[in-house]
Amino acid sequence: MIKSVLIFNNFGKPRLLRFFEQLDSNSQQNVLRETFMLISKRSSSNCNFLEGSKQIKNQDLKIIYRQYATLYFVFVVDKSESELGTLDLIHLFVETLNRVFDDVCELDLVKLLSFIIKHEHTKFIN
Repeated sequence: MIKSVLIFNNFGKPRLLRFFEQLDSNSQQNVLRETFMLISKRSSSNCNFLEGSKQIKNQDLKIIYRQYATLYFVFVVDKSESELGTLDLIHLFVETLNRVFDDVCELDLVKLLSFIIKHEHTKFIN
């Protein structure tokens, strides 16, 4: 089961965050910060899987990621998920974004997020 999806740039600035479990905003920021610190210092020759973390507090979770240009796409999943299947899912997600945005870039995700926030806000007002 997917617990969260994190997309952030080389500097750790979040571009898209989605948590599927209840976490307060402080805990979400801690998860983002720790995940960035763990991933950003790894070499490209390391595998793309990590076991749990202090902030996630659940050793039964895996952090699976892929870097595309300046963006890290990270899925936090439980141990029952396949690492290779999750990497394929990340790749499929990026390919879909590429088709929608014609070679997606970081700015496209920023625009997408502001579009979603604007439309969600108007949905609640109306």
